[in-house]
Amino acid sequence: MEEWEVKELGRKSVREGVAHSIRSLAELKGVKIEEEKALAKAKVVEEKAYTAAKVDSRTTTGRRPDEETTQIYARKAGNLVVQAVEAIERGEDAGGKGQAGAEDYLDLCDGNREFVTAETAKELFGPILSASKSGVRRIRLSTKSFGVDAAAVAAEAFSTCRDTLVDLDLSDVIAGRPEDEAMKSLKCLCDAVEGLELESLDLSDNALGEKGIRACATALTSQKSLRGIAFRNIGCSVAACKAIHDLLACRGTLKRLHLYNNMSDNEGAFSIAKLIQETPCMEDFMMVSSRVKQEGGQRLAGALMGKNLVSLDLHDNILGPETAGALVGVLQTQQHLKHLNLSEACLEDEGVELVAGALMNSAPKLESVGLAANDITADACPSLVRSLAGKQNLREIDLKENELGDRGACLLSSILAPKAGLETLDLYQNEIGRAGAVAVVKSILACKNLKKLDLNANYIPGDCVDEIVGVMKHAFPEGSILSEFDENEEDMGDDDTDPQELQAYTQSFVDELASSFSNL
Repeated sequence: MEEWEVKELGRKSVREGVAHSIRSLAELKGVKIEEEKALAKAKVVEEKAYTAAKVDSRTTTGRRPDEETTQIYARKAGNLVVQAVEAIERGEDAGGKGQAGAEDYLDLCDGNREFVTAETAKELFGPILSASKSGVRRIRLSTKSFGVDAAAVAAEAFSTCRDTLVDLDLSDVIAGRPEDEAMKSLKCLCDAVEGLELESLDLSDNALGEKGIRACATALTSQKSLRGIAFRNIGCSVAACKAIHDLLACRGTLKRLHLYNNMSDNEGAFSIAKLIQETPCMEDFMMVSSRVKQEGGQRLAGALMGKNLVSLDLHDNILGPETAGALVGVLQTQQHLKHLNLSEACLEDEGVELVAGALMNSAPKLESVGLAANDITADACPSLVRSLAGKQNLREIDLKENELGDRGACLLSSILAPKAGLETLDLYQNEIGRAGAVAVVKSILACKNLKKLDLNANYIPGDCVDEIVGVMKHAFPEGSILSEFDENEEDMGDDDTDPQELQAYTQSFVDELASSFSNL
């Protein structure tokens, strides 16, 4: 099938027109630019626009009509002309986009998606390629889609900073490429990693699957000092998880492993659990939105036993109380844990109480806890609140989309005031009425570092909402702390709630809590 193309004479005419537009628009902004310089910029603009149109001409069903592709070519060129003129107005050179503020960091992610050719790559990597040896420690290529020729230029750039490069972000670098070309580009980029001593590698947001993981083999097997790796949103199937295990097995230096939005299921979790068992230094583990169920969750929990964790995130998996029970032994021993996220994990009251009990005498440095959307009712709140009471470093509590009600909100409010560092409290959609909302707001006024309080989608009477808004504006005049109440359902409130009974219940809990701490 013939591909869309523009003859060289036509492209030359476009470049001349673009150069004229750049000069004219720049002069309108009070900046004069020489014709030769405008032509040089026009050549870069036209090349990028042509490459983008060329890639967009291919669709999943074949080929886009030539007229549509030509419109894409023209539209992209027009957008790039505007960007070029804005850069001129700011006093930037054409090659300035690839330069970062810090001398040791090259960040190509500027918010513009772009199909990179060899010529464009030479421009982007100019700061590195111009030196025989570079001191760059971090490189980020994200959102720039590399063809094979462009990947070869990137490989050359990696080589010039082989003595210093430790952090390489290859996320989202093959978007829009046909599979065969994408795999070749990815392999070229990853083969170039051999000879480096990376500490961190990010392969997220690439449509990898097992084939892609195997294409990255050199990068995964050659790095003996690797401490962190990310595979977020890569189509990580059961087979891909097995490939990850095979290529990273027994990596004694690995401390951070992030998997997110994949299709791993239980079998994939088994392979990852095996990898964790073989990784003695693991301290930051994420396996989120990966369709892991109870058996997979329990296998992961077993693999985490004995690890000194700083962060654990298993949210948005169907783990159930059974996995919570398996995590008890893991959580009971943690002394350095700062971040725990078990939101949307189907824990229910039973699972939350198990987790809370495990945290009672552990995780003294805990900074954030996520238990959103777990069907938590007021019945589990005494255990949960007791476990959080002694966590003085808490900055974030996420309990949205549960069923705490007034009773649960009042219990939680009883421990908030001493937490001076608290920044976020999310109680969105928790069946909280007047009494619970007032108790929370009164307690939160002492948290001077507060940045967000969400009480939306609850059952708070309208007059009470007005009062809360006024109080919060007075207490935090410098920022918008309180989320909107656009989903509040004031008609759903329980008029039978006895404020005095609720106050007595809360006070009894507070007295009991104080007694338990005094006996420690």
